[in-house]
Amino acid sequence: MNNRPFAGIKVLDFTRVLAGPYCAYQLGLLGADVVKVERPGRGETIRWRTEADPAFGRNGMSLGFMTQAANKRCIAVDVDRPEGREIFLRLAANADVVVQNLRTGSAEKRGIGYQDIKALNPGVIYCSVTAYGNTGPKQRHAAYDSVIQAWSGLMSITGTPESAPLKAGPPIVDYATGIAAAYAVSAALFQRGRTGEGQYIDLSMLDTTMVLMASVVTAYLNTGVAPKPAGNDAASRAPASTTFNTADGLLAIAVNEEHQYQNLLRVLGLQELNNDSRFAQPSARRENVPALRAAIQQTLMSRTAADWEALLNEAGVPGGRVRTIPEALGEAQIESRSLFHTFPPGMTGFSRDLRIPLAPFRFEHDGPQADTPPRPVGSDTDAVLQDLGYSADDIRGLRESGVI
Repeated sequence: MNNRPFAGIKVLDFTRVLAGPYCAYQLGLLGADVVKVERPGRGETIRWRTEADPAFGRNGMSLGFMTQAANKRCIAVDVDRPEGREIFLRLAANADVVVQNLRTGSAEKRGIGYQDIKALNPGVIYCSVTAYGNTGPKQRHAAYDSVIQAWSGLMSITGTPESAPLKAGPPIVDYATGIAAAYAVSAALFQRGRTGEGQYIDLSMLDTTMVLMASVVTAYLNTGVAPKPAGNDAASRAPASTTFNTADGLLAIAVNEEHQYQNLLRVLGLQELNNDSRFAQPSARRENVPALRAAIQQTLMSRTAADWEALLNEAGVPGGRVRTIPEALGEAQIESRSLFHTFPPGMTGFSRDLRIPLAPFRFEHDGPQADTPPRPVGSDTDAVLQDLGYSADDIRGLRESGVI
């Protein structure tokens, strides 16, 4: 029995690429019935991306697509055709949530905008995910993750003064936007439960990125001092909070409290630094950062990063060896979190297991889980149309005319 939070909630997913689909995926993990609408034929373009492994992308089941496609029923409908629009509206009339990430105004031109859906379904939660939002001079412009990282200023503070601007490696803006959208939809559903009213959600990748940089943006707005790239220094800019070389690799240390600093000195055997006027007080340390870091660095070269990581954390000092993605995924800590779901070959049609990430949290019971694997284009079209009351002859005619 599906006792998860969104059991019984119907979500109509008219999204593509990453941010929008990831929102619907998060809702599906929590039990929602998600129907994904794609164009007939090849479906959405991300299905065919082959950067990670061409063996997946060639059949329309790329790894980028499958990352966010579990727990969805997939239908192929040409919404630009009158018959296809009618199918979409019939689905939307019975949906709790509609998520779309078309450019501003595109849904309205198709006759599937918020007002169109609201007229049929006053209680609908309609989430519009765009690059820049549905207001302002950029509202009609499209973008991808890398463009928003550039436009927002995020790239300007990523890297060192010598290497910036740099893009963050993964598409963090896309996935953060997807999570923000799922959060907004959740809040709107909760609100509807109290008021009975539907809601329109205007959510953008740019706004999400600005919020991701909240402390940096707040500092600038209230001081007028433009932020600069700080390399591997922690956001606190504490003197001992950065990455250091060790005997075999880099070690990140974050020391923001006085007791952490004293524990660090104890572990490193550098208590004598407390007798040095340059380092005796926090204010003095901030005036002598290079000298303090040089002393710490010299000692850290005597052991491996793994050795220091163990010693520091046992002493209450936050620290971690800089790992590669494969190294991190091989750690017992990751395994203990049940963060990934594995679909066996028999469920996906591939010759190997498919592992995908779930939600970034756990419940004591009835939490996020993957029930059904990602589906090929249009796999569920007939079943969904039958549920809407279309006959076999109707479906045959729609397929012959290219609507589905």
